[in-house]
This record gives sequence, C-alpha cells and structure tokens, in this order.
Amino acid sequence: MNIPLRLNGPAILALAFAANAIHNHTALGGALGHIPGFYPVVFFIGIGVVLPALALARIVRHEPSAARPLGVALGWRDALAVLAAVAIGAALAARPLGPTIAEPGGVQRVATLFAQLLIASTAEVMLFLGATGVALRTLTGGRHDWRFGLLLVVASSLLFGLFHFTYPAPWNTLANATTVTVVWLAVSTLFAVTRSLVAAVLLDNIMATVGFATRDLTLPLPPAIGLLLVALAVAAFAAAFAWARRAPTAASPSPAPR
Repeated sequence: MNIPLRLNGPAILALAFAANAIHNHTALGGALGHIPGFYPVVFFIGIGVVLPALALARIVRHEPSAARPLGVALGWRDALAVLAAVAIGAALAARPLGPTIAEPGGVQRVATLFAQLLIASTAEVMLFLGATGVALRTLTGGRHDWRFGLLLVVASSLLFGLFHFTYPAPWNTLANATTVTVVWLAVSTLFAVTRSLVAAVLLDNIMATVGFATRDLTLPLPPAIGLLLVALAVAAFAAAFAWARRAPTAASPSPAPR
C-alpha cells in the first residue's frame, strides 16, 4: 500500500502511539513483551527508525534540497552540532549527576545507562523530529525557514510529552509529561538550529541518562546489547533510506518488431 506523501508522518506517529499503548496496557502487549528482543527490535528499530527513514527518503527523492533541513545530509556541520550537544548536555547534567558519579561505581553506572538508553533515544529523535518534520514539511508546503523550525520545536515537544501517557505508571503522569516536554524543548531547539539528527540523539540520551540516574532506575538490557541494537538501527536506517531514495526505474521499452 502506497501511503500518500502528506500522510507518511502522521501515519508513523499514530502507529507509534498505538503500538506503545498496546505494548504497555494490554495483555497481548504484555505477552509479546516477554519475547526477548521483541520490543526493541519491532518498536525501536522497526517503527522508530525504519519507518521514519522511509518517509524521509521519499521526501528527499522528490526534493533533494530537503535533505539538510530534515537532518539527513551528514556533513561538517554535524560535527560542530555534536560538540554543541556535548557542551550543552555536560552543562545540564553536571549538577544532577554529581552525587551519582561521586558514589563508588557511579561512573560505570552512568555509562551503563547511557549505553542502555541509546536505542530508545535514537527512536525518539527519529519519530519526534524525523517523522514529525516530514509531517510538518508537507503541511507547510515544503518550507524550512525559522517559522518551520519554531513550529517543529513546539509540535514535537507537545507530541513527545503526550507520548509518555502511553507508558505505564509512573511515567504516564501529567508532571512527568510536562518534565519531558521541557526537556524536549532543548533537544528540538538544538535540532532546529543545527539540523543534525545525530546531535539531537546525543543530547536526548544525555538527558535520559540524567533522568534515570537521578531516580535510581535500572534497566535489564545489557549495555553491550544496547550498543548492538544501536548499530543495527543505524544499519537499518541507512539501508531503508538508500532503498527508498532510489527513483523508480522506468520500464524498458519493448524492442520494435522486425
């Protein structure tokens, strides 16, 4: 089924909301969640990375100049954006992470959380900046000026906050949704300024690490598996984007009869 270009972004976001709600609030979702690797592979990589990659590639195929505004044209600006993400993240994380780092094994705990959360942060950025960017670009007629950037910051932050109501307690509270909305304002603003999805993933993951560490939360995912999932996500994104970006090959004309 070929979904119209203008519906790609909204369809992906609707699917993400529905899939996460089913996973966290139904018996079927609970049963599937007990299958090792099911949720990270199907949701984070399949819905969170591959589908946005396909939607972004369709836009770029029709309009190559959209690659940079949508964050899928890697270049030297991404290196500067990553440095900015590290600087901003370090400034925001230094104080709240200080007590954790000072504890025995604190540095290892923070590094473990960073590796475990990276696949989720990658999917979040691809959904709420990638897919949302696709939706807004078609809605605004292809513009990518500062007004588009401002609209993206507001819309993606609100959607990111609302998305947390699809999680179970204690994440699905108004207080938590408000907190993550404010955090996403920083992430989406960095993207609006730099147009670097890589930098946005890094800043998002730093802030997610802060949130988990300061709440003394743990995750069952081994760090090595977390990093492997990220590598798979990057490879899946590259493959899906390259495949969908190729222009359809015109059918070869039949040879003239002799």
